[in-house]
Amino acid sequence: MIIYLHPDNPEIRKLKQISEQLKDGGIFIFPTDTVYAIIADANSKSAVEKIYSIKKLPKDKPLSLLCKDISMASHFIEYLPNSAYRFMKRVTPGPFTFVLKANKNLPKPSIAHHKDKQIGIRIPNHIYLQELLNIHDAPLTSTSAFSNDEFIIDIDDLETIYGHLVNGIVDGGIVKTELSTILLITDDSLELIRAGKGYETIQKEIQTLEGSDS
Repeated sequence: MIIYLHPDNPEIRKLKQISEQLKDGGIFIFPTDTVYAIIADANSKSAVEKIYSIKKLPKDKPLSLLCKDISMASHFIEYLPNSAYRFMKRVTPGPFTFVLKANKNLPKPSIAHHKDKQIGIRIPNHIYLQELLNIHDAPLTSTSAFSNDEFIIDIDDLETIYGHLVNGIVDGGIVKTELSTILLITDDSLELIRAGKGYETIQKEIQTLEGSDS
């Protein structure tokens, strides 16, 4: 089922309905600021397992955690240095994945099979997800929507491939395939893992951060 939302003022009623279905173990596909993503409530064991099944992913492959802001994200992070906090605050929301060590607060379904207990945090800059996260007020587990090693950018293709497997697909138009920039944050360093969308912004901020620490 394709779901249509107003591009500037998404209907709260529809988002509340989606939130309730997510709490009950539903699965949805949403546009993000990078690609289309399959999402579920991070606390729902059945929904997280369904994502692994739909994507045919190995159980030890980590999924991303979508948070509405740094405050929500910090609740699931073992340690966030002040410099990293300031860095994240300057660049979020945006097309960035921050890989950090998770603490015991992380929803167990999202980390049960991860040996290193790390999690990728996303604070997406897309109005549909931002409004949903404000309403849902809990983290979402997500993974990109692709088939035959290709990202799916057209809503009709998504409906054909995933329509019978998910509760709904939110129409975000044609989404340009741009992967997120991935950064590993440890106790005392910030390491670029993958240069993707927004990489130029990251470069400038890293230079600013290094300058302030020198």
